[in-house]
Amino acid sequence: MASNGNMKGGGAYYVISRSLGPAFGGAAGLLFWISYSMNATFNVVAVTDVLQANFVPADSWWAGRWASIALSSMMLLPLALIAYKGAGSFAKINAVIFLGLAIACCVTAGSLFFRHEEVQLMGGPGRSYRPFNLETLAGNMWPEPVVSTQCESSAAFGMGKKTDQICTPQLIFSVIFPAVVGMMEGLNLSGDLKRPGRSIPVGTFWAVGVAFLVYATLMVGQAGTLSREALQYNMDVLQKSTVAGGSFVVLGVVTACLSTVLGSLFGAARVLQALARDEVFPGLACFKYGTPGGDEPRPAILVSYLLAQVSLFLGNLDDLAPLLTNFFLLTYAFTDLACFLLEISRVPNFRPTFRFYSWQTSLANSLLTVSVMFYLSPAYAGSTLIVTFFMLVCLTHRFRDRPEWIDVSQALFFGWARDSLLALQLKPQDMKYWRPSLLLLVPSTADASTPGFLQLVAFLNRLKQSGLFVIGRALISEHPPTATPLARNQSPGTSDGLHTSGNCQELEEQLQQQLAAAMPDFKGFQQWAVAPSGRLASYNLMLGAGLGRLLPDTVVLPLPQPREPSEGGLGGLEPLSGVAGAREFVQVIRDVLSLRRNVLVTANFHALPDDAKGADLSVQSLDMWVLGDLDEPPLPQGVLPAGTKLPAASAEMVNQMSLLLQLGHLAGYRKSGGMSRLRLLQAKCGPHECSSEEQLALADDGTSRLGRWLQWSRMPRASAEVVLLKAPPCSPSAAGAQALNSDDWLRGNWQLLRELFCCRSGSSEVILTLLPPPPAGSSDDVSEQEYLQNLRDMTVGLPPTMLVLSGQGTPVISTEV
Repeated sequence: MASNGNMKGGGAYYVISRSLGPAFGGAAGLLFWISYSMNATFNVVAVTDVLQANFVPADSWWAGRWASIALSSMMLLPLALIAYKGAGSFAKINAVIFLGLAIACCVTAGSLFFRHEEVQLMGGPGRSYRPFNLETLAGNMWPEPVVSTQCESSAAFGMGKKTDQICTPQLIFSVIFPAVVGMMEGLNLSGDLKRPGRSIPVGTFWAVGVAFLVYATLMVGQAGTLSREALQYNMDVLQKSTVAGGSFVVLGVVTACLSTVLGSLFGAARVLQALARDEVFPGLACFKYGTPGGDEPRPAILVSYLLAQVSLFLGNLDDLAPLLTNFFLLTYAFTDLACFLLEISRVPNFRPTFRFYSWQTSLANSLLTVSVMFYLSPAYAGSTLIVTFFMLVCLTHRFRDRPEWIDVSQALFFGWARDSLLALQLKPQDMKYWRPSLLLLVPSTADASTPGFLQLVAFLNRLKQSGLFVIGRALISEHPPTATPLARNQSPGTSDGLHTSGNCQELEEQLQQQLAAAMPDFKGFQQWAVAPSGRLASYNLMLGAGLGRLLPDTVVLPLPQPREPSEGGLGGLEPLSGVAGAREFVQVIRDVLSLRRNVLVTANFHALPDDAKGADLSVQSLDMWVLGDLDEPPLPQGVLPAGTKLPAASAEMVNQMSLLLQLGHLAGYRKSGGMSRLRLLQAKCGPHECSSEEQLALADDGTSRLGRWLQWSRMPRASAEVVLLKAPPCSPSAAGAQALNSDDWLRGNWQLLRELFCCRSGSSEVILTLLPPPPAGSSDDVSEQEYLQNLRDMTVGLPPTMLVLSGQGTPVISTEV
């Protein structure tokens, strides 16, 4: 991780936060800072214990607890001052400490292997030191846990001692581990190294290798010279069995612990400084400052020292050792997890110069570390994960509106999305898994200030459910965005400013912010198209929106409405429409149908209340209108009532009805559960002269048929109603009457339809009905203008209305299990 690029101060926190994000980095960084600060306390107390055991009489006041606190405090303060001075002083003092430690290790190891006299140890004849021999080594090869007062530990969370405690590997590991966490020391100094990418890996491996060699040498030396009983019960066995009365062992313990105290204070301060500079937690701003020369985190060193000092008063620190062990292990697990995720993301910029790793080893290390946490203590491991989860939730909420923070999830989502799109390409589409994928065509100037725009987007955002939603923005221009001449200092608000790709991006970001503020649950994309006309721009959007099989199958067109002239005398079309006139509007509808996509024409969505823009938009009542006669739905044999004379609906009728009913169901769905009030209404032409009994029979028959359509679409909570309209006297007889939606009859009765909708659905929030097919391609401007005007006449003054026309050629409701 450190060899992949420039490393700044913060060590493990910096690596984790720049890979997994500020939530994981902040949680691990805070635990790491606490662990490092208290680790300084552990080691300074260890020095005090050694000094008391060797130089203070057992019955003296200096052997008591308060004396231990006083001695530890007197040693901790000068070490904190050295860390406060800076990296230069730290390096010089550490060099002297290292020299003393090296001498102590060499003399101690030499004593174990080359001392020839026997030494009788305290505790009985079975506890002795003999010159190194293989027989003693073989006898001590296998473990034999015993009960010892030295291995007593506190119960979970300090609820008392565990007596008769066996020295199990779990217990020994959890207590000893905080003393051997130095492998992150180099990473903590990343901000002070000239070449951290090379120094950290090389230095860490040298440090771990030398430490392992020293530990292994001391272990083998003791196993080949000391009896099993002495190793099990004499805690000072190494000191008593070496030359010079064990003074070199004391020197080694003291120098090792002092070096760890310095490293812990130094590393903890840099982690806290990095947390403060990233503003991960509130109230840490005062700790982000460093010295002008070397950026030494002196305020952070002071607070780390204070935490270590306060920890001296906690009593038996072995009670907290298992918890701190889990803090360290969790940090290591996050570091391994970050490396694993970066590797599987397959981003080309993750190519560390250190190559002896793989995603398998990184994942195995992360899982192994977490497993060790539960192996040592399930209670402490569970507590650590709960605390970490709580911090993750809080930090995720804190940083959710901070787009400057990026993490590896961006690369992972890209890879998963690409793989999913490729997988979709391999299988044919099945209408059983259909979901609406919408493309809303609007002009480039549409934004939150455009009347009805936010209400329409909010409605479509609910309508699409789990489908795709693309806002297609048509930019009408004769020039490509990159070719339009525009001065660098020209304001984006000028007319020509809209023709630049830079300003397109600004408008896109502006709209994204507006939608996020108005609709927190908005899930959609924006797509731009530049063309000389609205038709070409719309066609480009229909061809270019989406990727692979993830394509919009339904195009939404706001109905062009004439805008009243303003004070300046400017009229034109409603700004929510992206087409210029009736001919272009009809041509766009034909283009949509030629691409085998559905058409939704919307009108009057500015009538939705302002609170309908928010995330809690739910339509309380919705009416679905069918105009004209309706055949029987394609129900299975035996479901249709006996004596049914009408034929089954044609494939085209099934396609249109399935889209109407499916969209009605989706629009009426509530996230809180249940459905809105849904009605399926049919307006049909009855005989000009018939009795009330005949009208009632016709209405009952039509209502039953509508109910079977609702049964076919699995909408049992929707109600059905038939509205009979008398045919005009000039119409054919009742037996051969044309349907209400026939072209000849509709062209003269748009006003009647509007009055019917107002009368029966005036109180509904949304109206859905079928869109009459557009005029044929060979029609003239007059018929196209008449078509648009008829749609306007039918929808004027109505509640928000959506006209539906299926162009996919297949039903969108599946009756298969």
